[in-house]
Amino acid sequence: MRIFLIFGLFFAVFLGACSQQDSVPEATGPWHLLPGQSHVGFISVKKGTMIEAHSFGTLSGAVSVDGVTSVTVALDSVETNIDIRNERMRTYLFETKKYPLAKISTKIDMAQFAAMKIGERVTMSQNVTVNMHGETAGFDVALIVTRLGVNKISVDNQEPVVLDIEDFSMQTGVEKLRELASLPSITPEVPVSFSLVFER
Repeated sequence: MRIFLIFGLFFAVFLGACSQQDSVPEATGPWHLLPGQSHVGFISVKKGTMIEAHSFGTLSGAVSVDGVTSVTVALDSVETNIDIRNERMRTYLFETKKYPLAKISTKIDMAQFAAMKIGERVTMSQNVTVNMHGETAGFDVALIVTRLGVNKISVDNQEPVVLDIEDFSMQTGVEKLRELASLPSITPEVPVSFSLVFER
């Protein structure tokens, strides 16, 4: 009998905890990026066919109550899994001593997401501005927004965003990387992907 009583008590506490979790009130105010749960990566192609994946380790960002969105990437945090290549990208491609950050910004219509239920996904097309290496370029990006919790969302690109190094005056840096690595070519178009998680 005691075992059944203990089991019943445990079950009641468990249900109560779940009930409290489900009834977490919706917060107000801005959304803040969770860097540990977010990812920004890019693909490089050399010799026309050799594909390599890279990423950035340091991200920050926020979405204001009126939808002004900004995400900042610390270019010094580039990770290619090869130390000398990391250093060469910092020095010759991104020139991080002069241009340490890439900044992504847009303005979102928050009304589109007000009625989203947990687990629901919404797709949308959004004009996004990228400021990097002293240059600014705009892109139309297909986004997938998912409500992960009462006060938590994720924003992913539906397909890679292709950046051209010419838009950011990075041709000289790419050529230097090609020379240092003794490569016949490095493709100037760079696919970028991201998965960003925000919480408030």
